[in-house]
Amino acid sequence: MYNEAINILKILNDRGYEAYIVGGYVRDKLLNITSEDIDIITSAKPNEISDIFNIDKEDNYGSIKLKYNGYNFDITTFRKEGNYLDNRRPSKVEYTSSLKEDLNRRDFTINTICIDKNGKFIDLLGGIDDLNNRLLKSVGNAEEKIKEDSLRILRALRFSTLYNLKIEDSLYASIKNNKELINNLSFDRIKKELDLIFSSSNVNFFFKLINDLDLYKTLEIKPLNDVIQANNYLSIWSQLKYSDKYNFTNKEKRYINDLKDVLNIGINNYTVYKYDLDILKEAKI
Repeated sequence: MYNEAINILKILNDRGYEAYIVGGYVRDKLLNITSEDIDIITSAKPNEISDIFNIDKEDNYGSIKLKYNGYNFDITTFRKEGNYLDNRRPSKVEYTSSLKEDLNRRDFTINTICIDKNGKFIDLLGGIDDLNNRLLKSVGNAEEKIKEDSLRILRALRFSTLYNLKIEDSLYASIKNNKELINNLSFDRIKKELDLIFSSSNVNFFFKLINDLDLYKTLEIKPLNDVIQANNYLSIWSQLKYSDKYNFTNKEKRYINDLKDVLNIGINNYTVYKYDLDILKEAKI
């Protein structure tokens, strides 16, 4: 997939446009983590991208979906954003020819590192140093970034947990001061972030973090006892008391309830007969 992305950059460059791989893939590459999700940014406008690759223009805030040699890519035009009106989305999007302007609209410095067509890292905002120093830092003013988009609170918690990063002081203070903005998010959206966090092998770091930030009440979750590291996110949910506003699929509910039963009853002839092997294995947490 990486080679295909580099080819896309070369095609755009050959047509006279800037183009880079950016974001999570680059961050994970620097951390030696395998990733299969590559985002591309370019100075080319959506209609120009469509013409170059002979695809229908389905413009979504300046982003075009491209299937190239069997792989799916999002290609987004450099842009800057207007004021955020609903604590989630910008009031308007304006295209720009400046890579730095595009990077300045992003959330954290570790997500602003780019790769060019030669495989060279382009780091205009110090993201590599922050990553090396295990520091999660906002792009620009932390208070403004959090107030623009409350999802950034949960993203900060996720990145901090997954990559064992210290949240920079001003960002930490902004999260703590604006934690009630999480209420602007749906519980489905919150659950998506928590599911990713609960899949981490560093989940106890997260629970210490939200305890220090006093976020249990806001997130409407609370450990029943000390949380024990488990093999999947549902095993973590089974160790929590959580609001019924969180929606689970029937399969997820069955897993959580079965695991709770076995944890309460213990492993004996009855539970061995009644419950699946994966539940019994997980009950050893």
